[in-house]
Amino acid sequence: MGRSPLKIGIVGANWSLNVHAPAWRRMEGVEVAAVCTAHRDTAEAAAAAHEIPLAYWNFDELVANPEIDIIDFGTRPSIREPMVLRALNRGKHVYNALPFATSLAGAQALLAAQRNAGTLGVVDAQFRWVPEAQKMKAMVDEGFIGRPLGFSVQLMLPLVEQEGRTYPFSAWSSGAAPYYWLAERESGASGWRNFAAHSLLFLTHLLGPVAEASGMLVTGLEEWHLPNGDVLTPETHDLGSAILRLENGAIGTLQTGWATPDTEGWRVEVWGDKGRILLTDGSFGNMPRARLFAGDARLRPPGTRSGADVAVDPAYYAVPGCRLADTAPRPFIAMDWMFSNMLDAIRGTSRPSPSFEEAVNVHRVVEAVERSNIERRWIRIGEMD
Repeated sequence: MGRSPLKIGIVGANWSLNVHAPAWRRMEGVEVAAVCTAHRDTAEAAAAAHEIPLAYWNFDELVANPEIDIIDFGTRPSIREPMVLRALNRGKHVYNALPFATSLAGAQALLAAQRNAGTLGVVDAQFRWVPEAQKMKAMVDEGFIGRPLGFSVQLMLPLVEQEGRTYPFSAWSSGAAPYYWLAERESGASGWRNFAAHSLLFLTHLLGPVAEASGMLVTGLEEWHLPNGDVLTPETHDLGSAILRLENGAIGTLQTGWATPDTEGWRVEVWGDKGRILLTDGSFGNMPRARLFAGDARLRPPGTRSGADVAVDPAYYAVPGCRLADTAPRPFIAMDWMFSNMLDAIRGTSRPSPSFEEAVNVHRVVEAVERSNIERRWIRIGEMD
C-alpha cells in the first residue's frame, strides 16, 4: 500500500495492446503508461483509443524513459529480438512474446542479457496458468499418474474457408490486424515454432526436460487466399509432428500447426503407472472452455472406465492482486495469473514463470526437431549447444 505503481510500456498495437493492456489494468499497482509503434500516426491513434498517456514511435525513446518499469513486447521475432536486448540493457523488466527468438544463439543472448541486467524476464506462454492446467500440474506433482510413462500433446489453430478463400485463421483472426509475417521465413515464426514453443513450455513444466527428439515439418497449404483478396505464398511450416523422449524416460508425441479444419485446439494427455489425466481447451488457452478428465489404474468391469471430469476449486479462479473478484471461469484469466506472478516476481515474492531460462531450453527442442527434419535422425538436446 502506498507504493508507486509499476509502469508498463507496450510495444505493438495489435494483440499485445488489445489483450494485454486490459489484463495489465486488471492488476493492482500497475499503470499502462506508454505504447510504441513504428509510426507516429499509429502510435498516437493507439494511445488515444486505449487512453494511454504516452505515445512513442521511436523505441529507444521509450526505453530511455526512466519511469517505465516493464516493457511488454508484441511484434514479430525478427524485429523484437534486438529491441528486447536494448530494453534489458536499459534495466527494464521484459515480458517477451513467442517465438522467443529467431535462433538458439539469439535466445541465449537474450537470457545472458537478462541475467547481466539483473532484471526479470517472463515469456508470453499462459497455458500453465489456465486454472485446469494448474490443477493438472498439482495432480501430477501429488502422484496421481504415478511414474510418468507417456504423453500426447496437440495444439492446432484452424484452417478456414470463407467465400472460396482458404487461409490459416492465425493470419487473419477477428479483432486483430492481419499477420502477414507469419508466412515469412525470416520473421522467425511458423506453425511449428510458435505453437511448439507454447506446448513445450507447458509439457516441460508438467513432466520435466526433453532428452531427445525426432520429427518432420511440412508446408501443406501452398497459398493463403486472405479475405481482402491478398494471396500469400508461405515460406514457413504449417504442420509439425515430433516424437520426444523426456529425461525421466517418458515418451510421447507433439503435433502443432495452424492449418487444420475444425480443429479442437489444445489437447494434453499424460499417463503413468497409476493414472491418466486429459486436458482439452477449444481455444488458445484464453477462454473458459477447458475440461479436465482423469482416471486411475484400478481394475474395472469390462467396458467401463474409472475416469471422470475433475472439478476445479474456485480458488484457482481467484487471481491475487486482480481487481476482478470473480471465482468462476472467465476469458483471459490465465493471462491475469501470469501478470500477477510477474509482479510478485519483481517484488521478490515468487519466481518468474515461464522464465527466460525455460524459454531457451524449449528453443533447443524446437530447433532440434527442425534439425531432425533436415537430417532425418534423432537429435539429442545436448547436441544443440
